[in-house]
Amino acid sequence: MGRIKGSALHALMGAMALAWASAPALAEPTAQQRAGLDAMFIAADALDEAANPAAYRKAFEDVLAFGRTLYPEGHPQLAWLEAELATADYLQGDIKGGAARLERIAAVLDAAGPEWRERRMLIANAQVVMHLTLSEFDKATALGQQVLDWRIATSAGQPSSNLAAAWSNLANAQIRNGETDKAIASVREAIAINRRLSPIPANAAPHFANLVTFLYSSGRLEEAAEEGRKTQSLLESFLPQGHPFLAVNLNTMARVLMDLGRLDEAEAAARKGMDLAYARFGESQQTLSYLATLANVLAANGKTAEAQNLARAAADKMAQDLGPEADRALLARETFALTLAAEGDAARALAEYAAVSDVRTRRYPAYHRERIEGEDRLAVAAFEAGDAARARAVQQGAQDLRQAGGQMADTAALIGEARLAAFEALGGDASAGLVRARTAADGMDARLRELEATGARRSGLDRSLRTGFGWALEAAAVAGDVAAAFTLAQPVVEGSAGIAARAAARRMAALDPAKAALLRERQDAAVAVQTLLDKQLRLAALGTPADRVAAIEAERTAATARLDAITRQLAERAPDLVRSEASERLTLAAAQALLDKDEALLIVAPGPQGLVVLAANGRETAVVRSGPTRRATELVRQLRKGLESAGTFDHAASAELRKLVLPEAITRVIGKRKRLLISSGGAFSSLPFAVLASGTAQRPRWLIEDHALVTLPALATLTAKRTKTRAKPRGYLALGAPQLGPQTGAEVQLASATPFRSAANAQHLADLPPLPASAGELAALGQALGARNSTVLTGDAATEAALRSADLAGVDVLALSTHGLVAGELDGLHEPALVLTPAGESDGLLTAEEIMDLRLSGAWVVLSACNTAAGSGVDGSGLGGLARAFLHAGAANLLVSHWAVRDDVAARLSVETLSHFARGTDPTAALQRAMVGMANGRDNALRDPALWAPFVMVGR
Repeated sequence: MGRIKGSALHALMGAMALAWASAPALAEPTAQQRAGLDAMFIAADALDEAANPAAYRKAFEDVLAFGRTLYPEGHPQLAWLEAELATADYLQGDIKGGAARLERIAAVLDAAGPEWRERRMLIANAQVVMHLTLSEFDKATALGQQVLDWRIATSAGQPSSNLAAAWSNLANAQIRNGETDKAIASVREAIAINRRLSPIPANAAPHFANLVTFLYSSGRLEEAAEEGRKTQSLLESFLPQGHPFLAVNLNTMARVLMDLGRLDEAEAAARKGMDLAYARFGESQQTLSYLATLANVLAANGKTAEAQNLARAAADKMAQDLGPEADRALLARETFALTLAAEGDAARALAEYAAVSDVRTRRYPAYHRERIEGEDRLAVAAFEAGDAARARAVQQGAQDLRQAGGQMADTAALIGEARLAAFEALGGDASAGLVRARTAADGMDARLRELEATGARRSGLDRSLRTGFGWALEAAAVAGDVAAAFTLAQPVVEGSAGIAARAAARRMAALDPAKAALLRERQDAAVAVQTLLDKQLRLAALGTPADRVAAIEAERTAATARLDAITRQLAERAPDLVRSEASERLTLAAAQALLDKDEALLIVAPGPQGLVVLAANGRETAVVRSGPTRRATELVRQLRKGLESAGTFDHAASAELRKLVLPEAITRVIGKRKRLLISSGGAFSSLPFAVLASGTAQRPRWLIEDHALVTLPALATLTAKRTKTRAKPRGYLALGAPQLGPQTGAEVQLASATPFRSAANAQHLADLPPLPASAGELAALGQALGARNSTVLTGDAATEAALRSADLAGVDVLALSTHGLVAGELDGLHEPALVLTPAGESDGLLTAEEIMDLRLSGAWVVLSACNTAAGSGVDGSGLGGLARAFLHAGAANLLVSHWAVRDDVAARLSVETLSHFARGTDPTAALQRAMVGMANGRDNALRDPALWAPFVMVGR
């Protein structure tokens, strides 16, 4: 039952056996008959109604049939027995039938006198759940308060399941009525009571899960994530494996993870929750609710067709069973509308959203959060359907509702203002839109500063705020204000790698080494807290053992305390180093001043609706709202799919995308400058721009042929000095070709036929194939570089300990040629990692967290491995994971790859790049020459962009 899982009905069950023996009777059966009925009742009550509602129904139908041989029709004892069938009705999806049954039973018990009051209150608690499921909120609230008052009056100050259920059901009514704070307070009361019971009863599980749902529904995403993780661990400690109550929290965690950008994990949690529910309940309302959540996650994850089928099925069945205006039916219908929009059917999506809005406007109070946020979605749907005037009017109406309800300080209100600004500008009132966008941006910056103070930077709230900046950016772009657009684009395109790069730049700019060291400690501590939280969230939906969860919790508690202590020290000793993100943003004029004559800057920022592209050189600028973000994102996905293997490149997608990214106004500013510095966000951060092509499929002209391409992790890194070659590099350190297990000749031959540096289907390190070209590659890199000090560690010598013990301060080039793994690619791997040789207590996995502990002094890091640019899934950035880790550690430039790299190709490309670098070419131009040499070379087999295009240069 989602957030209102049948706790009242289950409390009724728990009380039944106790109440049965003392139940008053108007006509007594014989002692033998009563004993027989008692035995049948106890046996039926012992069944797990949630696990097998059909068996539960059959058992109580038999109890009721026998009872009818002992009592006359209309007897309250029969009514009391029949109440159990209402539970079965509910669990099997017949909500209206269950509600009608309880109405009849309630009338009988009301007429039976005060001695039946206890049973009447149990029935009332169950009726609250039925009313809520049927969206009869006023009835539910009034009855819920009545039950609670009676429970408190008769509890003598003692905890009980019935008292907890009364608090929980009142909370359910309050949340549906939009009384969010009251609902959260009420469910906390229920939880406090349950914690006083020993053991915690199984039917208390929904109360704990409801708190997570209420926090999520109120927009308190960080609290919901934290509470959800704790709740999943708690539920697994007292519920049997596979119990359907586990699905309640998994369903909410799926939505939380989705909003945090962890889409694969969200999908896994949603599918697990739905499977648990379906296995026990079949096509119940509970299962359909989880089906709608899964559809929502799938739509967000780009699986539109499956999402639409599931959403349509859930919406139709809910409307049939509950009525078309029931709250759950409306939520399912909105999910269906979302899938229609994702498919491009804007007119039908608008019609669905409008129908839902009409119902909520009639039935919900003006301050209800779902009513207001539904208007936000309706406004977007209107815009996508081409009705800009309606979009603006609807969004203004939503803001008016927030104003009237005192909600304008909420993050949702700030984002709503930014959205309204975009609609104003797009509707022709550019000046008003720009003014509103700037005001909204100021408010969102204030929220970002609050997040920075906690260290929770890749949070769901952070993601929401950056969407808000995207709306404001679109307003500025339409207004043609390049300077404002430049400022607003920076929070839109920045991901976790950008944050790491800015942090490293801040340390290097500190003149006092002691203060710089303290700043590094603070940054490391903040990363440690976030890493542990990410790990906890990932494990929460996977059924992790309780001792493992407890150990991570203890780690995070200690890490948080350390962060707080170091933050206080830094504020006292170096307040000048405590800066906000906003204070580090560049102005357009400052950025132009930092560009060399042969450089141009390109920013590709996908807004919520439109793709915004900016370009600048030392004298000229331009901004264009180039086309729909949805289409641009589809093209990126299409192009990436065609790059997964040789021979499948999609030239048409590449050419169309190039036109979107480089319209005439932008290309005019870029001109023929040799170096193009690129900062991009969203799907574009997973795209190597080198593959953008003009010309024909037979004779393509690649963007890499026109410019040496530099990927900026953050626009603020423009302030860093441009990397140029030294006369002779001081130090070269290389590790790779790890020894992962004994290899026979046959095994080596087989592994050589699998030349891609990815985990493929391996589940353990020993399953990974060797990399026969790596050792030679690293030696060749050293020869090409000609550093004064050169160390190459391969095989048994390529260990984590060897890397940590090296003097990294004197290393100008650090090269690693090995397998690069993303989270989940091996069993038990919960963060990105590079594979080294296991030795002693070392597991052979150099994780992102361990990389961040390294102390690099502006080294150029060459990562000749697959997936080294891949994101962690936390912020949706395509430049995250290992790249972010090395930037945090102090790398000045990175050579990384976006997808699986063929072993021999990686070796050839990296060696040629460093050979050009050693002869005086800067790193970016060196990579350009190596890539163009392959793309236009004599070997036709190497001309495919799937082979030469995955590498990008990150830095300045």
